[in-house]
Amino acid sequence: MESARHDLVILVNLQKIYNRIAAAIAQRQIPPQEVQQLQEENRTRELELEKIERQVAEHREELQEVQKKEKEWQIELEHFQGQKAIVTNEREFTAVISEIDYATKALTEASERRAELEAAIEQSTAEMESRRQARPEEEAAHKDVVDAWNARKADLLTEVHNLSIEAKKLEEELHPKHRSNFLRLLKSKHGTAVSPVVEKSCSVCHFSVRPHLRQRVRRCEEIITCEHCHRILYFEETIRAEPSEATTG
Repeated sequence: MESARHDLVILVNLQKIYNRIAAAIAQRQIPPQEVQQLQEENRTRELELEKIERQVAEHREELQEVQKKEKEWQIELEHFQGQKAIVTNEREFTAVISEIDYATKALTEASERRAELEAAIEQSTAEMESRRQARPEEEAAHKDVVDAWNARKADLLTEVHNLSIEAKKLEEELHPKHRSNFLRLLKSKHGTAVSPVVEKSCSVCHFSVRPHLRQRVRRCEEIITCEHCHRILYFEETIRAEPSEATTG
């Protein structure tokens, strides 16, 4: 029947439109290589900056502890230096000297560590500031690439919108039964409801189409589905042919 061929042509065109919609959506979700590279570079810079910030925080925390110990050892040293003046025998003098040496060594180590931490904090803080100041320049250099990608995403969104309108118009021309079946297959078959017969098989699931069934598909007098995957079958050359040619071909 001519109505079956009419609907089959529409179904094939609908599938092509939905393929274009899916491709446009996929393109919006996957940035081009240059944008992905910029995003990766930005992520790397952020991670490096976060690492420096953590190091500075750790150094500052340790610095507080070191400064506290430095004060404690300074007090300890002053205490034993005061004791040295009032010892009454050699044994006490030796003990005080030993404590003074120990406190002096500990104070020196604390002072050296404090200096190391202060230098590390100063260097890391300067590096963080340098990275933050460089960010606007980097963003400006990347602006053209990002703007082009944002414009492309907007174009793709418009394309999806226009294709969706076109699809809805075509769907209205279908017999309700065929429209319902197509939309159900489109959802259940991961976006592919229609499949051409290629080399005597369904081109999607590759299940062999029996000769008699192939003839029915070629005649376009009814909507025929694959016996295995249940997608709607068609011959590309039959769809492109004029109705009279398709019937006699």
